[in-house]
Amino acid sequence: MRYMLLLTVMVCGWPMLLMGADAAPVVGSVTIEMDNRTIARRALSELWFEAAADAKSEPFAAQPLFRSIPLARGASPASGVGKRPLIVISHGNFGSRFSHAWLAVELVKSGYVVLSTSHPGTMGEDQSPAGRYRLWDRSRDVSFAIDELLKHPRWSALVDESRIGFAGHSFGGWTGVSLAGGRYDPAQQRTFCENVPQKDFYCGGTLRDDIAAVPAKDAGESFKDPRIRAFYIMGAGPAQGFSAESLAAIRAPFLIDTAQYDTVLEPQANSAALAKQIPGAKEVVRPVGHFVYAPECLSRPPASAGFVSVICSDPDGIDRALIHRQVAHDMVEFFAEHLRKR
Repeated sequence: MRYMLLLTVMVCGWPMLLMGADAAPVVGSVTIEMDNRTIARRALSELWFEAAADAKSEPFAAQPLFRSIPLARGASPASGVGKRPLIVISHGNFGSRFSHAWLAVELVKSGYVVLSTSHPGTMGEDQSPAGRYRLWDRSRDVSFAIDELLKHPRWSALVDESRIGFAGHSFGGWTGVSLAGGRYDPAQQRTFCENVPQKDFYCGGTLRDDIAAVPAKDAGESFKDPRIRAFYIMGAGPAQGFSAESLAAIRAPFLIDTAQYDTVLEPQANSAALAKQIPGAKEVVRPVGHFVYAPECLSRPPASAGFVSVICSDPDGIDRALIHRQVAHDMVEFFAEHLRKR
């Protein structure tokens, strides 16, 4: 199902997202180290939750470039609220566990616990050709992070393990498809990139990566995680490396948020293609660029700022804060429908 989302939405349709400051819970977070010794891969995750009544939030921004959010880092969780459904968020390339802090905060306000993972090799401060090539390591990151959270002596008490959803942007969207059962062949993806006449940022960039020595024999394995019941992916890709058979076999609910003017992952070859091939997937098409799902920027840097300028730039007339509210609203509705108690 494909439809164009209007940019003007009645405010009264967002009661959960636009609660008054006095009514909204304080959002807290803690950092959890995830050390997967089996594959020698260590990363940090952030757990987001409703904080205790006496917790005090302070302005927080992961980078000076970004607009801050109110957050009580290191707070204790609220007492007596019981287990809540969990949403795992996976960032895109050059991202971090804070890339979707704006989204994590709104999900917590709407009754969820959130775990935002980080992925070595595709982070802002940790880039490598192997990280960009071996995308399936990200799938392992997510499943391992869920494992660690569900057995954590303190934080597992917050989570209803029968109600787990997933949200991901860019490479994070790719990760969601993999976790739903999509099987990926990086050589197939590379062949597509070599032959497509007009190359997007991803295809143009990855063709320059030196990956001759990067092992990939495990790429075609299934990384499906049946604990995850529903998937919301944004500006997702790369998509052409997934086998059509594996996409057709996916049964989990999907909402695919497509950026119409995406130049990083060309939408028709990526998000829109996934929406057509995953059975029952719904697609929202927004007249936005790839980085509208990134944090709000304090200002628009000049073009001379390079990639930073790209991250903070949106098509003319786009209000990133408004898009964030729309995406959060759609996501809350989607997970409310598909993560109901059985």
